[in-house]
Amino acid sequence: MKKSKSWLHVCVHFLLWIILTISSYSAKVSPVTDDISKLFTLKHNIPKDYRIPVRYVPKEEGGMCWVKLNVFSLESSLHDLAHKFGNISSNRNDISVIIIILQDLRFKFSLVDLVMYEFDCHYREERWQTEKYFDFLEEYLIAAKNEGDSYDCHPPPCPVTLHDVLDASDTYTEAPPTPSSEDRECPTGCTARKEPRLLPEVVERSLISLLFIPLLALAFLLVWKVRSRRNGEDLEENAGESGVFTGTEGTAPPLDAEISEKNMLNVIETV
Repeated sequence: MKKSKSWLHVCVHFLLWIILTISSYSAKVSPVTDDISKLFTLKHNIPKDYRIPVRYVPKEEGGMCWVKLNVFSLESSLHDLAHKFGNISSNRNDISVIIIILQDLRFKFSLVDLVMYEFDCHYREERWQTEKYFDFLEEYLIAAKNEGDSYDCHPPPCPVTLHDVLDASDTYTEAPPTPSSEDRECPTGCTARKEPRLLPEVVERSLISLLFIPLLALAFLLVWKVRSRRNGEDLEENAGESGVFTGTEGTAPPLDAEISEKNMLNVIETV
């Protein structure tokens, strides 16, 4: 009887040990591998020529922080992709499961926003076909299976773009500014202090132009006065000449009177 009880205790302890071992192993296993098979289903349900937008950091630039850098971007990309399907669509349900896996990974990591900010110049935005997108997502989930929260995140130098090269060439070829007259007056190379303006330059120019209006009016008035004086003198001279001619004509005897006087003289001579 004692032997049977002892064997019973051994069996019970053995079963408990198996249960605890399995539960602890399942707790250690990442949820990433639980539903990774859904990626295969999504890859074949979505058309191959469909372009899925994604923002990511390449593995060669992300280094040890590659998983941490892409977790939020992939989650956002899957959210946008899930909204393309209806509420009762199986594709939307499968995508929601992958989103939950990425959210669990993101909660496990710390300082994700800070690391993303430090690697901001290394992010790329592209549109991938369905097969390439889900292959990248599968590679990411496999790499994230045993990924820990690494703190050795040192971003490499930002890649040089054509825009940066053009900006650098512009800075080298830019001619130095020519010194103004005020700068030339300073013999030691210092910059002369400019007195503050009471009014803007445009207002000062307009006021100066307004000063010419009364000067032009005064000049016009003088010219008009001189011309009017000359015209008055010309009228007086013309009036004097006309008076002389009329006086001589008034003193001249009329023609009939001369004829009558001649007739009277002839009569006296005959008598």
